[in-house]
Amino acid sequence: MRRREGEETWHRLLEWDRGQAASERLAATILSSNGFQNVDPSHPLGGKDGLKDMVLSYQGQKWIGAVYFPRGQQDFTTIKQKVVHDIEGVKKNHAHGLAFVTNQELRLSERTALSEINPEIDVQLYHLERIATLLNTPSFYGIRMEFLDIEMSKEEQLSFFATQNQKISTLQAEMEKLTIGLENFKIFHQLKQTKELAENEDDFYVEEPRSIEEIVEASGEFLEKVWFNRHLVLKYRIETGKESVDPEIWKGALNSAQKVIEKYGEENLGPYSDFEWGMINGKLSALRWVLGEDWDMLDT
Repeated sequence: MRRREGEETWHRLLEWDRGQAASERLAATILSSNGFQNVDPSHPLGGKDGLKDMVLSYQGQKWIGAVYFPRGQQDFTTIKQKVVHDIEGVKKNHAHGLAFVTNQELRLSERTALSEINPEIDVQLYHLERIATLLNTPSFYGIRMEFLDIEMSKEEQLSFFATQNQKISTLQAEMEKLTIGLENFKIFHQLKQTKELAENEDDFYVEEPRSIEEIVEASGEFLEKVWFNRHLVLKYRIETGKESVDPEIWKGALNSAQKVIEKYGEENLGPYSDFEWGMINGKLSALRWVLGEDWDMLDT
């Protein structure tokens, strides 16, 4: 029986039995979702890594990542020795800081001690409690399923869909703000053009910006297409017994998928080549940025 109140995630991380490759991939996924960029793993499957499990960037500076996932809780001396060793990798690779990802429980005093081993090197600790908390949030449910085989409970499914609804409401509010801003821009642009025409009779051409309606419509189209593709992946996992979803919630998801098919036609919903899939995600990211979201926001 699954432990409640986040305990299942906590225990599966602590009793890690999936090996080094899986732990490094999990760490890379977590870091890339927490402000780190250009995450480049070294050798998850084994090999000389030059005192680094991965190279990444944070706030424009080079960092290295180190992963320590033993099975069961280790004593603090052992953990500290590992951090000291990995800090040597920071120096060797001419990096600014160390992102240390571990399945070990660390007390507050221990976290402070590890962070202050070398005052000249920034250290960010992703310890057991911090990782478990992340994996138990709606945006990480898929990652948790991938690496820990923990499905969403009924309560988590409700929380997940409530979070998505909140994001949609926030996006709608931002679009309303943008609509006002674009209308003001168009008025200013028209006045400026009229003034310039009065001062200069020579013909000139100014590119007309897209209307807010066009931007919102295109963003909605790519949002639905990305969602539909992810829906098909989940559908396959359910049909093959790899995952389960509350029947009532799944019924609603199937109805939503049918509406997307009727709207665009099944022949226009994939399968996509890697290039086409990259273009669809890129367009969605750009359009959502215009509408006020952060770059690379692809949540559906």
